[in-house]
Amino acid sequence: MTKLSGFTLIELILTVVVVGIVALAASNTLQLGFQSYNDSIDRQDNQMQAKFLIEKLSRELRHAVPNSIEVSSSQECVSFIPVEASAFYLELPLFNEKQIDTVLLSNKASVIAGLNLTINPSNQNELIEINGSRYVAIDSVTVSGGVSTINFSTNNNPAFTSNSVSGRAFIYKPEVISYCIVPGKVNRTVTNTQTQLSFVNQLANHINSGKFIFEQASIHRNSMVRMVLAFENDLGETTQYQHDVQVINVP
Repeated sequence: MTKLSGFTLIELILTVVVVGIVALAASNTLQLGFQSYNDSIDRQDNQMQAKFLIEKLSRELRHAVPNSIEVSSSQECVSFIPVEASAFYLELPLFNEKQIDTVLLSNKASVIAGLNLTINPSNQNELIEINGSRYVAIDSVTVSGGVSTINFSTNNNPAFTSNSVSGRAFIYKPEVISYCIVPGKVNRTVTNTQTQLSFVNQLANHINSGKFIFEQASIHRNSMVRMVLAFENDLGETTQYQHDVQVINVP
């Protein structure tokens, strides 16, 4: 007579219970691992946004027309006029002269017609007033022997009433760029001062709070813009970033 072997009901029940316990432990471990991964991705996303925003704004502030940076009274917006090209001028034109000889520091001689030129502005408003108190509108450029003669038809007085200590001239578009902290995000806006048309791009989200602080120049350093930004992730964690940018204030 052959004896048959197998599992008893109790053994089967114990096996199912053990397998269930192991599966439950494994699922909890996997869930914890996925949750930790998602949390780290969320934190990393905030860090990358903050790094991108700070780096982009810092770079643009450093290439702004001297003395064109302004911070709103609420400290939620910072605005400036970017430099398109720069040059050394040979001498200031006389009253009612319609050209100035320069040495351009770029190869943009063929594309700067229609832009504005300034030498020694003291604030942003002087660069965007319709009548052009401290700038001239460029009509054309002629190049000869390394000297670029910039021709204009607007009145050069008071645009060229004061010298630059370094003999620099700055060329810019009639545009103002602003970074503003609005509820939950930071927007970058480009406004054409002639047409008053604006283009808005969102650069970051998850902004909890923030402000821009402008500090005037001293005998020891140039002007400085301080950025204070607080990011809040989906976990409710808030991280504050602070960054200082020294900017040109002496043309």
